[in-house]
Formats: sequence, structure tokens, C-alpha cells
Amino acid sequence: MNSQRVLFWCLLAIVTIAPLPLGSNRPLGWSLMALASGGLLAAWAVRQLWNGQKTAVEVRLVKVPLIAFSLAFIWVLVQLIPGIPFGLAHPAWQDISIFFGEPVPARISIDPGWSLTVLVRWITYGAVFWLALQLGRDRANARTALKAFAWASAAYALYGLIAYLTGSQTILFYKKWAYQEALTSTFVNRNSYATFAGMGLIVTCLLILRWIRKEGGSPSSLRQKLLSLSSGAAPEQILLITSAFLILSALLLTGSRAGTFSTFAALLVAFVFLGIGQGGRRYRRVMPLVMFALVGAAAFALSGDFLQERLDANGLGARQMTYIQTFQGIKDHFLLGSGLGSFPQIFPLYRGDEVLAAKFWDKAHNTYLENTLELGLPAALALFVSIGALVARCLKGLRERSRDRHFPIMGLAVSTLVGLHSLVDFSLQIPAVTIAYMFLMGIAVAQSFSSRRT
Repeated sequence: MNSQRVLFWCLLAIVTIAPLPLGSNRPLGWSLMALASGGLLAAWAVRQLWNGQKTAVEVRLVKVPLIAFSLAFIWVLVQLIPGIPFGLAHPAWQDISIFFGEPVPARISIDPGWSLTVLVRWITYGAVFWLALQLGRDRANARTALKAFAWASAAYALYGLIAYLTGSQTILFYKKWAYQEALTSTFVNRNSYATFAGMGLIVTCLLILRWIRKEGGSPSSLRQKLLSLSSGAAPEQILLITSAFLILSALLLTGSRAGTFSTFAALLVAFVFLGIGQGGRRYRRVMPLVMFALVGAAAFALSGDFLQERLDANGLGARQMTYIQTFQGIKDHFLLGSGLGSFPQIFPLYRGDEVLAAKFWDKAHNTYLENTLELGLPAALALFVSIGALVARCLKGLRERSRDRHFPIMGLAVSTLVGLHSLVDFSLQIPAVTIAYMFLMGIAVAQSFSSRRT
């Protein structure tokens, strides 16, 4: 096994292990992820220098997202400068100086310690994306990456189903203290796991559909494939279909309304793009919808009662007020922001009686509003542009690729999922979820370039 393959398998290990320690949303978990991804990035760089090799995907091909992300990153560093001049520091530091009775170095960020912690997470996500982009340019690696993520997603779904059906009130070795009535797998929050499961379901479904459409996908070959499933002659495909059923069942049992809706919307996006450019082969356009409808109906019949109860419930009042109050904070921190990760510290200044009933409210439940409050509008837009440019690259890849179009389609679908869910929740603030998303986007972008052009 060559060194590149070793690096690739180490990256897979990071991505698939990330959900184990409570979604890596604890200091030990995200610290281990940071050390592992940073060490792997350093090893990749040493290998490139030692062998004198060019990067598999040149920097110029992804310069727009890199520049945009770098601008947001640099601004966070500016927010952390102690004693920043020109009256840019947050006014809260004056009150802190009065409280301690001595001058305290003032910054733009009102919580510099947490800003630095979140910045380290950003470095982790960037390292995972870059490694996936470079190592995933190899077609065999890209295929292995999707299969490994599908198997890992199925394993986490199976664990969650066993825990849920046996009435277990633990998450690994921890006593479950929240969402006791819902399936959360190795995550604490059901909505966060719903995003992770949704990405796994998208990848698994695309792998199934790729197999169905392989070798021309004529009606006769399709019948042969279905016969091979019934006779057990296609074990990998049987395992993929079983995995899709497990993941979908687990997703429904989370009871996450937004997570389920966002996943189905993302799958619809994937199926639409799969059907584009298929000429007159109507059955090939309809087949993805038929397959998913059958699996979805079976899973909903077994696991959909809890989700239906959640759909009938009304619990959006506090969130709606949070959005309004967060927007008030944005108006006061329009340009400079209050500091990356400072929402729990700044929000009490705007929190109304409607949200006070929720005790501790440390998330805006809208990633876009929260990032805008913390970073300021210019830096937040730069961050959003960095992701949007990756999505645009996947969209462009659909026109440039003549084969393996499921890779850029996967990037569009998972971006639809996290983009929609981020409107009403905070899944991307859970390290394991963002690590998985950056990994999949790295693979999708790497495979969105035509082989002839690179």
C-alpha cells in the first residue's frame, strides 16, 4: 500500500470515528479531531514536498472559496487582537475593566477564549476538506470514500435503532440526559443526528442508483439486476439497500421535522439532476423516485408514528422570537460582529420574556443569523460565499463531467440538506456533522472537474 493510500485511509478513519464521542462536541472530542486532522495534513504536505509532486487539484481551481474563507478567517484573527485601536473594541470591555478595577485589554470579540476554540474547529474542517479534495481526486479513492461513509452511516443507524428499540437511556457509556424519547444514535441532539443520517442516506441512495443505471440501464439489464438481488448474487447492493432502509428508519425515529424535510428535499434535488440529460429513457428518470418511494413507504410504515406526532406539535414560538431578537443584535453589530462563538454571551442582552422560559438558550437555531451576529455582515458573507462557490463548482461539474456525475450531484444534495436545516437549527455547529459535510464536499468538488481539463 503506497503512502497516498495510507493517508486516505487515515482520513476515512477520522471522518467515520468523529461521531463516536458525542458527535465530537466535547473538548476531548474536538481536540482529538483537530490533532488528527492537523497531523494528517502535515504528513500530506511532507509527502508532497518529499516527492516533488503537484497537488492533484490545483489551488487556482478553487481560488474563490479559498480566498473567501481566508477573508473570514483573517477577520476572526482581527477580532482577537488585544487592545485593538480606533475604538473598534466591543463596549462590554469597558464594563469588565470597571468590574475588575483595572484596565483589561479590549477586543472586538467579547469571548476571545471561545472564539479561539471555534477557530481551531474551522482549521479542522478546512484540513478535512483539503485532504478530501486532494486525495479524492483519485477515482478509486472517491468511490471508496462514498462506500465507507455509507457503511459507517448504516452502522450508526443500527446502533441507534438497537438503543431505541431496547429502551436504552444511554449514549455509548453516558447516561442520556436529553431527548430520551427520540433516537439520537451517538449524538446528544436528535436534529444533529438527523443531518448526519440524512447525508448518509443521500450517499447510500446515490450508490444504489449508480448500480441500477450502470451498463446502460436498459429494461432487460434492469430485470437481470433485480433477479440478482432476489437470488443473493449481488451482496454489496443488497447491503446498500438494507443500509438505506436502516438509515431512513433511524432518521424518521429522530422525530426531527426539519431534518426529515431537508433530507427529502435534498433527495428530490438529487433525483432531478439524475434525470436531466437522459434523453427519451423515461423509465430511467422515474426509477429513482419509484425505488425511493418503495423504501420510504416501508420505513415510514414501521418508524413514522413518532415523526407524525412531532409534525402535529407546535414548538416554533421561542425560535421565531429568537430570530427577531438575534436580528436586533445584528443591527447593533452590523460591521464588526460580537466575536466568533460569542452568541451565548451576547444574546442575553436581547433576550425577551418569550425565550426566558427556555432557561439557557445558547444557539440562535439559525446558523446564518448566528454567524452574521458573531462575524458581522461582511465576514459572514465571505464565509457564505466560500460554501456557495463549492456548490457552484459542483453545479458546473454536471456540465463538464461525462461520467460519474453522481459525485457532483452528491455535493449539491448534501449542501441542500445542510443549507435548509441550518435555517432552523445548528447542526453545522456540531463538529462531527461539519467534518462529514466537508469530507463529502471535498470528494464532490474533486470529482467535479473533467479529467481532460485537469
